[in-house]
Amino acid sequence: MATLELIRLRCERKQDVTGNDEPRIKVDGVPIWDGTVAKGGSAPINKTVRFENQVSVSAEEMNKTKSKQIGDAVIVHESGNPKFLTFKTSGAHYEVDFEVRK
Repeated sequence: MATLELIRLRCERKQDVTGNDEPRIKVDGVPIWDGTVAKGGSAPINKTVRFENQVSVSAEEMNKTKSKQIGDAVIVHESGNPKFLTFKTSGAHYEVDFEVRK
């Protein structure tokens, strides 16, 4: 069993034309974090999730009660992962710093 530690979300390009974005992070389809972030800004996530073998992480941009997934979900494995997760579309670009611990 491993632990996924989601550390920080960074906003390279925001979805909303005006105001801040309202990103949501999901792990295996379950929302675990909601926040607000401006272009070029970051927000602490500070959430940990235990998993076995692999886990799916996705990002959404909330607009009141509606959500839009940003890019594809990323599969995180117990080993052999990149340094950060990237979620992007033509309108938004987020990166999530994370660590996996066994």
